[in-house]
Amino acid sequence: MRFMLALFLFVVSALGREWVIVSHSPDKQFAVAVFPHGADTFDEADLVVLLIDGLTGRRIGPLEKVDSSGGGYGASESNVDCEWSQDSSLLIVSFRCGRLMHTSQVYRMKGRRAVPISLPDAATHPKGRIMKVLTKTANPSSRLEFTKDGGIDQRVSGLIPSEGHWDDDFSKYGVGDFDDTLIFHYRFDQKGQLLLYDITSPLSGR
Repeated sequence: MRFMLALFLFVVSALGREWVIVSHSPDKQFAVAVFPHGADTFDEADLVVLLIDGLTGRRIGPLEKVDSSGGGYGASESNVDCEWSQDSSLLIVSFRCGRLMHTSQVYRMKGRRAVPISLPDAATHPKGRIMKVLTKTANPSSRLEFTKDGGIDQRVSGLIPSEGHWDDDFSKYGVGDFDDTLIFHYRFDQKGQLLLYDITSPLSGR
């Protein structure tokens, strides 16, 4: 894998094609870049989302669990966008994965590495029981964003009742009225672990 990436970067350099910066960290130590391509003009190597040293411009390496393909739609520069925490210690990369589908990955910056952080399972919260009676539509979407208090919210759309649960009273799960979207609220504990502390509905605020 490393050999193939190195070979690709060599070929890119030889052709004189340039990476496009899509985001800088607030402290300017890092940048995120994609390789320019359209929906029908990429090969597998073009899909890399790259972490770059913001001061030297040197390539650090590809970010794990993300790509710029757009699921075959859009252009790489518009398929990927980033949000940083104010202290540049956390990075959220949101990326298109289909015509109407988006998802996100959060990273913790450790030295010169961006380490993927897994979100806690819904089952870690009592309200997570609602996920047992829901299923996803053909175009689900999930997006992460930082909150003002330093937490992370995940907005998940494209959820519908599974078979046999269309007439359920979803308020019994503690989320109030429900209409295809739930918001999962995460925050960090004193040890820096990410915890799921609430699940709400945009319709009811709870």
